[in-house]
Amino acid sequence: MSHPDLQALWLQAVAHFEREELPEAESLCIQLIKQAPERPLAYTMLSRICHAVGLVREATFNAYQASRYCAGETAADILVVAMTLLEVNEQQLAHSVLGYIDTDHPANADSLLDLGRLYSVLEDQVNALRCIRAARAAGRDGAFIAHMEGIVLSFLGPIDESIAACEESVAKAPAYGHAHWSCAQYGRKDGAPARIARMREALQDPHVDVDDITYLHYGLFKEFDTLGETDEAWNALMDGARVRRSVTEHDASLETAAYDALIEATSDCFFDLCGDVPRDSTPIFVVGMPRTGTTLLERILGNHPQIKTCGELNDFRQQMQWANNQRLSLTLDPGIGDFIARMDANVVGNRYLLKTQWAAERNGMYVDKHPMNFQWCGPILKAMPHAKIIHLRRHPLDSCFSNLKELFAHKYYPYSYQLAELATHYRNYSRLMRHWHAIAPGRILDVRYEDLVAKPDVEARRVQAYLGLSEIEGVTDILANKKVTTTASTLQVRQPIHTRNVGGWRRYASGMAPVKALLADLVAAYEAHVALAAA
Repeated sequence: MSHPDLQALWLQAVAHFEREELPEAESLCIQLIKQAPERPLAYTMLSRICHAVGLVREATFNAYQASRYCAGETAADILVVAMTLLEVNEQQLAHSVLGYIDTDHPANADSLLDLGRLYSVLEDQVNALRCIRAARAAGRDGAFIAHMEGIVLSFLGPIDESIAACEESVAKAPAYGHAHWSCAQYGRKDGAPARIARMREALQDPHVDVDDITYLHYGLFKEFDTLGETDEAWNALMDGARVRRSVTEHDASLETAAYDALIEATSDCFFDLCGDVPRDSTPIFVVGMPRTGTTLLERILGNHPQIKTCGELNDFRQQMQWANNQRLSLTLDPGIGDFIARMDANVVGNRYLLKTQWAAERNGMYVDKHPMNFQWCGPILKAMPHAKIIHLRRHPLDSCFSNLKELFAHKYYPYSYQLAELATHYRNYSRLMRHWHAIAPGRILDVRYEDLVAKPDVEARRVQAYLGLSEIEGVTDILANKKVTTTASTLQVRQPIHTRNVGGWRRYASGMAPVKALLADLVAAYEAHVALAAA
């Protein structure tokens, strides 16, 4: 916005938007577009306004309009366009517009870190690392950027380099909790006592904020857990969980009501009218609670020559939102029943298949491994009757413990920081999966984590048979799969398949006792089913 008059209008629009005066901001953006239709920022603000009020189609349209006018714009403006496209899940287009930024031009040095962060979000870790290192070479340095380099390196594989970058970050900012947490995740056991001491010292710093405190406690849990000091580990975990829960919105009763509504809206006649979609490509949805083996199964599937793995896509949820022109909250609310009842399965199925082809690279079968797609098994099969769904099951207490000990990104998996809420969520998840099996018998394949790690070749053959694929030997050699992973399992999948994490909750049986009591019937049923299968 270089013209003085346009700049003044833009600044007014920004001020109105920041004060949440959306009609006034919208009016000014329309004026800007009339005067300079080739400039992208007014379109980005219109997209954000539409996004804020839940108009998904209009938000997507305006983000697309912004993307048409990126050539010749400043790096800062192009970054705004890319972030706007990400808000509406247009990842391919977001990645494309970033290519307009000349990373070698000195004028763009201040934008390189943000560019690297966006590339990382878009799963392009090679370009992310290139931009971060270019920013550091240009003199934009500090604890945050050193830590960013460490995180990206951890995704790409050189763990020693990742550790060094995270240690550099701690040295530059001794109270930076996230960097301490990363050092705890990647560091070696013999360095744990020294890392514990410095994290405890950091907790005494009067300037640490809630995020720092949370990361420090979770880092301490990891270190004490590695050392086998389970009492200290549990105390640190509970301290961290309490702090995170204090800044996390979650209502377990509303979640239960939402699952009630979802089940009620998807009755036995739910599949009477299904999507009419092309079947030249078949999506494979790997679902379940997070940290229950979904990444492990994805790595196995990725070793099959007829399957392309695409990571955790948000596309099915996004296409439901687009079809209904209504945003969904990150956690389900009781209005989900009405939302599903008016979903156009034909639109959702066709748009999902269209919008995922860039990630699938036109392969005949491809994997969408977003765990929370378990919420949408019924709608998935309604929209795409040929889709395949593989559901990872794990012992209820191992499932809950694996969620409890993971520090997720803000606003994601908010149930995981309080024991009773965690148990409630597991019960809701379990009953929803029983419902999907009841209304779609035989269409969802359950794979138990315990079987997958104990008998990987047997389970791999069972999965391949379900998918209608020829048996390929060696798919369980997950170390042969060099694809970058950015999930919380990034370190585990660099090890051969093992059973060490089976029954891991038992080391914390005393602390997990409330969850065990709340889920006693589900625990007994799961263990009885495992015993029957083994007989």
